[in-house]
Amino acid sequence: MDEKISNDDKKVLLVKDANDGKVKAVTGMDEKGNIQTAEPIANNQNNLFAVNTNEAMLETFFKKMVEQAQQPSHTGFFLMTEKMLDKLVKIDLDPHELELHRVNPVEYLEKIQKQNAQQTLGGGDETTQSTFQPMDVSKIDKPELQKYGINAADLEPHLKAMSYGHKSPQMIPLNPELESGIRVPTKGRVSLEEQADGSLKIIPHYWQEKPNLDAPFHGVLLNEQDKENLRQSLNAGRVIELEPSPGQKIPAFVSLDRLTNKLEALPVENISIPNKIKGADLSEDQQNRLGAGEKVLVEKMVSRTDRFFDGYIQINASDKKFDFSYEGIDRNRYAKENKEVRRQQKENTPEGESEKQKQLFIPKKLLGVELTEKQQEFLKAGQATYIRGMLKDDKGEPFNAWVKPNPEKMKFDFFKWNPDKAKKQGAEVKPAEESKTQVAVNNNGKTNEATKNVKEPLKQGQQKPTEAQFKQEARRPAAKKSGIKI
Repeated sequence: MDEKISNDDKKVLLVKDANDGKVKAVTGMDEKGNIQTAEPIANNQNNLFAVNTNEAMLETFFKKMVEQAQQPSHTGFFLMTEKMLDKLVKIDLDPHELELHRVNPVEYLEKIQKQNAQQTLGGGDETTQSTFQPMDVSKIDKPELQKYGINAADLEPHLKAMSYGHKSPQMIPLNPELESGIRVPTKGRVSLEEQADGSLKIIPHYWQEKPNLDAPFHGVLLNEQDKENLRQSLNAGRVIELEPSPGQKIPAFVSLDRLTNKLEALPVENISIPNKIKGADLSEDQQNRLGAGEKVLVEKMVSRTDRFFDGYIQINASDKKFDFSYEGIDRNRYAKENKEVRRQQKENTPEGESEKQKQLFIPKKLLGVELTEKQQEFLKAGQATYIRGMLKDDKGEPFNAWVKPNPEKMKFDFFKWNPDKAKKQGAEVKPAEESKTQVAVNNNGKTNEATKNVKEPLKQGQQKPTEAQFKQEARRPAAKKSGIKI
């Protein structure tokens, strides 16, 4: 296909009928995989199957075509822009011109899968289309931020992840305005939705205190096994046929958002199961089971530092990625092979290049926080950077700290001050000042006069009990004596 087109151009798909040789425009596909067509004329253009080569829909379409290769009903596919279609229609679909736009379903799928392996599976956990172009966050509708009471500074650390269609990696403060004009302080995650005019709409995902698994979810009640799976792994473990409106059936993966406690759905048609993950080939059975929402054991995957490891993977509908878990896994299975990898890496280190430069990996995400490009640059240069909302706290509460690479120990150190500017640096890992009490109480069991009777974990930056905690602790002796559980 020689035509040079931009990703913004609307593209259409043509097909040549194997029986009469006529070229028709594709309008869609039924549940059995039969192509629906129309005459490629101006009057029908609004009904044509509008595609974009970056979308999963076209890949799904061609997969069905490849599956039907034993009994082909069509002899060719042609992908082009609407403008080019108009030009070809005027010259009565000249065969020579038409041939320039031919696409081979098999080759197309191989190309997409290769791109997925190189771009998506490099990280090993994304299931969304790797060819997705990031959204321009400068087009966020400013009135939308005001509508939901969002501070731009709170949103900034999460914009990179959000530009790729993900929710903010962490929750942020929200202060939405109700119809009455009253604002209600709360928190939640935020995602972006591109509008027809190119602007980006804010989509809030509000926090709730605990999951509600008994209420209908998109018209469907979860069964007991679904609920147990969601409690244990955050994923339902199967594809559920949702019914958002009467008569509308949508097979989807269902997961529980670990931060907001809300159920999230991801339509099956929006996901393309890769044939390889973290360097490990997936068998047809593994792909089928993943596509059915199950948890699957994958052996001998390769980490970013070229170490082998095994793990369970499962589609997470909330975060649109693969969840990795390691329960019951022998973490020393590849000890000898990994030792050999380290030896070879050491031998192949160019003269003058330090072990730190070769092995200390600077991640895109640290303790649950998506790092900005500037933060990554500081860490790569061996300098400290301040990171908010990390989840090293043993009780799951976020904390803030200065982070700096430690090349000798091949890890990151955490400080309450900026170690690059402080006159005296301690070796002990410490949180930032506003998180000092929180981590001391939650992690180390330490107390002061204000916190000695508090049994619940402190929140981020909390220095003393809330009024509710104070009242609850005041009731505990009497409750204990009467045998009442609070």
